[in-house]
Amino acid sequence: MSFENPTRLRIGMHANFGGNDYRLIGRVVMGVTDDGETYYWNEFNLEGRDGSYADLVYEETERSGEWRLFTLFEPEYPMTAADAATKRVGDRLNLTGTDVRVTLLDTSRVYRVEGQAPEGVEVGDVANYFNAEAGEIMQVVSWTGDEIEFYNGVNLSRSVVNSAFKLPPEPSVLARGFSSLSGSGSGNYDSGVKFVLKAVGVLVLFFIIFGRGLSCSTDYEASPIKRIFAGPPPLAVGAAGKWHDQNYHITAHAVVEVAQVGLIFDRHEYELTDDAGMKALLVCGDQPDAGNWMFSEQFFPLLPPTPTARQMAAKTVGDTVELDGFDGKVSEIFRSTVGPADGDWPAGLKTGTVLYGLAGTNEFNFLLARWNGESFSFYRGRSQPAKKFTAGFAAEK
Repeated sequence: MSFENPTRLRIGMHANFGGNDYRLIGRVVMGVTDDGETYYWNEFNLEGRDGSYADLVYEETERSGEWRLFTLFEPEYPMTAADAATKRVGDRLNLTGTDVRVTLLDTSRVYRVEGQAPEGVEVGDVANYFNAEAGEIMQVVSWTGDEIEFYNGVNLSRSVVNSAFKLPPEPSVLARGFSSLSGSGSGNYDSGVKFVLKAVGVLVLFFIIFGRGLSCSTDYEASPIKRIFAGPPPLAVGAAGKWHDQNYHITAHAVVEVAQVGLIFDRHEYELTDDAGMKALLVCGDQPDAGNWMFSEQFFPLLPPTPTARQMAAKTVGDTVELDGFDGKVSEIFRSTVGPADGDWPAGLKTGTVLYGLAGTNEFNFLLARWNGESFSFYRGRSQPAKKFTAGFAAEK
C-alpha cells in the first residue's frame, strides 16, 4: 500500500466551502482492518480563517473516488465515551433533535501524517468510531479513552471539490485517450506535451501566415502580415542601476521576435542580476513602440498543481488565468524566437530558441508564462514607464 497522496490537493492550497475560506495544512492516512484486510483513506486537515477546523475525506471505492466534508459540532443531547462504546449497528440515537441509526462501527488507525495533523493525532494512534445516518444526515462519533468528538458530514462531488480549490478541470476520457496516443509508450513518438506543443506551433504559424485566408472563398486575398523591426538597444550589457531601492547589473540582452496573428515584431529583452544573484526580466514593451516596459521576477509556484504546457496552450484571450495568488485574464498569446543575444543569457535560451507564451493581466500586475518542449518559466511583475528605467541605468565604468 502506497501512502502517497492520490489526489491533486497539496498542503498550502486554499478552498472555499459554504462561504468559509480554508487552508489545507495537513494530510493523514487512516485505515481500518477487517477480516485481515486493511482499507485506507485520506483525511485532509483544513484550517478556517476564523480558527475553525474541518476534515475533507477522500476514499477510493469500487465505484470511484468519493469525497466527504466533516465539521465538528456540539450535540444538543451529549453522550460520553462510555455511552458511545455501548452502541451497535442498528441502534438509534438522537444528538441534534433528529433520530439517526448507527450504520457502521469500527476502529481506525493512523498510518501516516503529512504536514499538520489535528491536535493530538500521531502515527499509530487508534480510535473507536461509529457512523450514524438518516436520509441526508451523516454523523460520526469518535472516541479514544474518555475523549469524544462529534462530526457532521456531507457528501461532495469531485466537481464541487475541484471548484472549491479552484482546480482546473480534469481531462476527459477523450483527452486521456489523446494523451495515451501521444505519450511515451514508444521511442518513435514524441511525449504528450511535446506533441501538443508542436501541434500548437503549427496552428499558430498557420494563422500567422494565412491570416484571413481560412475561407473557401477566393474573392479576397489574405491580409499581409505587418513586420516591425527593433531599433537600437536602449540599454547596454554591463550597465548598472537601481530599481525599487535594489541594485542591478544588466547581465544579458537579446532581440526577441514576437509573432501574433497578423503581426510580427522585435523587442529587446534584458536579464538583470541583483547583488544577491537573483534574476529579473526586463521586457522593452509588450507591443511595438510601447511607452511602458515590463519589469518582472521569475518565480516558482508554491501552490501545486502547477499548470502544464497543455493547459496553458489551451487558453485563449479573455480566459481566466490563476496561479500562485495571481488572478487575471489572458491578454496575449504569442510565439517568440530568441534572436541575436549577448551576455550571460540563461542556458537553453540560445539564439534560435522558440518559446510559446501567454500574458495575463489584472489591475495590479501581470503574469508572463513561456514554455517549449524543454522548459517552462513564470514571471510576475508590473508595467512601468520606460523613461524611469533609462534614467536609472548608466554604462558601468
